[in-house]
Amino acid sequence: MSFLTRWWARATAVLIGMVAAVLVPAAAWAADNEVVLEAARRRPRLGGFGLFAGLCCLIVVAIIVISLLAVTRGRRNKGR
Repeated sequence: MSFLTRWWARATAVLIGMVAAVLVPAAAWAADNEVVLEAARRRPRLGGFGLFAGLCCLIVVAIIVISLLAVTRGRRNKGR
């Protein structure tokens, strides 16, 4: 059970770090950029784009998870 606890804590820390690394600069940039905010309000909404964005996000998350698993397995097998 200790292994699961450590793995969960590390995965959570990585996820929080990635979200903070993306969202904090984006929020700071958007806070002062009224031209971008006005353009976003006027932009027409595309119905199919939400599905594409969600699929793209899932693919990126899957790539990150697979790479993390590959790194952790590589560390475990290195000592043998």
